[in-house]
Amino acid sequence: MPDGVARPALETVVPLAKAEGAFLALAAGDALGWPQEVRRKVRGGGGDDDASPQIEFRSWARRGGGRYRPYEETIGAGEYSDDTQLTLAVARSRANHGADWWKAFMRVELPRWTIYERGGGGATKRAAQAWLAGGSPWQSGKSDAGRRYFDAGGNGVAMRVLPHALFLAGRDDPGVLVHDVVRDGAATHGHPRALVGATTCAYAAWSLARRNRTLGFGELLDLLIDEHSAWGAFPDMERGGDAWSAAAGRVLDEPYERLWERTVDEMRRLLEQARNGIREGALADDRAVLDDIGCFGRSKGAGTVTAAGAAYLAARHAAQPAQGVLRAAFEWGADTDTLAAVTGGLLGCLAGDEWLPAPWRDVQDAAYIRCLAGRVARGPSGAERQPVETPATPPSILKDLVRRGDHEVALGDSTRARATALPDLKSLSKSITVRAWRLRTPEGQTLYVTKVEEHRRSRRANRTEASSPPDAPGLPSEPASVRHRRSDSAIAKTCPAAPAVPTGEADVEADRSDALYGEFRRHLRALLSHGPARPKRIEAALGLIPQQARKWLERAEQDGEVERASRKPLTFALIRKSLL
Repeated sequence: MPDGVARPALETVVPLAKAEGAFLALAAGDALGWPQEVRRKVRGGGGDDDASPQIEFRSWARRGGGRYRPYEETIGAGEYSDDTQLTLAVARSRANHGADWWKAFMRVELPRWTIYERGGGGATKRAAQAWLAGGSPWQSGKSDAGRRYFDAGGNGVAMRVLPHALFLAGRDDPGVLVHDVVRDGAATHGHPRALVGATTCAYAAWSLARRNRTLGFGELLDLLIDEHSAWGAFPDMERGGDAWSAAAGRVLDEPYERLWERTVDEMRRLLEQARNGIREGALADDRAVLDDIGCFGRSKGAGTVTAAGAAYLAARHAAQPAQGVLRAAFEWGADTDTLAAVTGGLLGCLAGDEWLPAPWRDVQDAAYIRCLAGRVARGPSGAERQPVETPATPPSILKDLVRRGDHEVALGDSTRARATALPDLKSLSKSITVRAWRLRTPEGQTLYVTKVEEHRRSRRANRTEASSPPDAPGLPSEPASVRHRRSDSAIAKTCPAAPAVPTGEADVEADRSDALYGEFRRHLRALLSHGPARPKRIEAALGLIPQQARKWLERAEQDGEVERASRKPLTFALIRKSLL
C-alpha cells in the first residue's frame, strides 16, 4: 500500500483497551510487588514508609549472585521481573509463529531468557537450561531431575498465561485454552498444582475479556466455582509424548489423572474459602482471607494458592482495580510480584486501561508492551507465520558483549539488539567483578545482562601451592600444562551471574545442578589429575565454603564420578573415577 494511504485497522478478538490494560497492569503489579517480596532496601524513602502501599514506582537495591558470588544491583523505578519477561515471551510466540508457537517458546524464548532473566524461579530456570542443552526437563541426565520436574507445582505457569487468554478470547470452546495452557506449562512444570492454577487464571482472564458488562461483587469467584468442569477438565493431549508419560509413571506413586483430579478439588476448596471471605462484604479483612487461602504460608508460591488469591482480590476490588493491585503488591510475606501481576492482568481484562494510574502507564517498556498486547488481541487470524529461528547461545552472547562493548549483538538467526555497557555492579565479595549491559531490541524491549567474573588466585598463592613437596599430605601440585593454561587467562572462572540463592539447606541442594556445579566439576578434574585430594584443599583451591563443597562432592560421588578412599570423618580423600 502506498505511503500516505490509511491502512485498515485489523480486527481484534478482544477490545484493544482490555488487552493493553491487562498487559500494562500485569507489568505494573510485577514492578510494584517485586521489591516487596522480601523486605529489601528500597530507595526513595525511609523507615516504615518504604513498605506502605503507594502508586509511584521507586528504585531499590537487589542482592544477586547468591551466597558465593554476591553483588548488589539497582533496579530502576518501574522495572519488571521474570513475571513480565515470560508473559512477553509467550506473547511473542503466539503473535509471531502461529501454530508453531510452542516450538518457538520452548526452543527459542526459554533458552534465550536464561541470558536476561531477572528473579526467575528454580523450576523455570532448570527447565530453560534443559531446553537450552537440547533436552527436556523430564528427561535430564540428572538422577533426580524427573522427580524435581514432577514436584514443581509453583506459580511460574500462572504468571504467564495472560497472552493465551487474550489470543483465544474469540474462541467459544474453553477446551482449546486449557489445552494450550497445559501444553505451555508442561514445558517447565510437571505437577498439576502448577497447571491447574494456570488453567484457573487463564479461564478467569478469558471470561473477563469476553464480558460486555460490569462484574458484580464476588461474581468472579462464583463463576470459577460453578464452571470448574471447564478449567479443571483433564486435558486430552500429549503433554510430552511417550517419554513424558513414561517419566511420570516412573516418578509418581499414582496415575497422573488421579493426581490432577485431587488438585482440581483442592483448587475448588481454595476458591470456596475466598468466596466465604467475600461474603463478609465491606467487613472482609483482605489479609485474613489471603492468610486463610495460604498466601503467607509455606505454599504461598503454589500455582493453586496464587490463582485463588488473585481471583479473590480481583473479585473484591473490581470496582476499584488499582486498590486490588496495590493490595496484592504490598501484602508483605506473600509472593507479592506474582500475586500483583496476576491480579493486575485479571483486572485489566475486566476494566480495560482507563483506570490505570499515570505512573503505571510508564512502566518499563510501556510502548512495546502496548504494541505486543495489540498484536495478541488480533487472535489466531492475525498471527504471523515467522520461521522459528536458532537462538544464539548464552556463552556466545556473553563473549560477544565482553569483546566488543557497545555494539549490536546477535540474539539469533535474525534477531539483534543494541548493547550498551553499564558501570560494573557493586560487588559484595573481593573475589569477583560483576559486569553489566543493557540490551535494546529493535521492537523496544529492554534486557539486562550480567556476568560474574571471578579473580584469579594471587600469584603468591599459586607459588605456595606449586612449591608443596610431592609427598606432602593433601593436594598435589598441578602439572605445568594446567598452570600455564590458567596463567594465560585473565580470568580463572567466568559464568553468567547466578540467581539469588537463599541460605537454606534446600537451596544449597538445588544449586548443585546449575552452571556453578558444572564449573566445579571442570576444575575438580584438574585438581584430581594426580591422585587423591582432601576436601579442605579442594575448598581452598576453588574458593568454596565447606557446606557447598560437601554437597557437590556428595553429588559427584552419587553420580559415580569420584569415590572416597577413606571413610574417616573430615579426613577422607577423593580419587578420580569417571570424572576424568
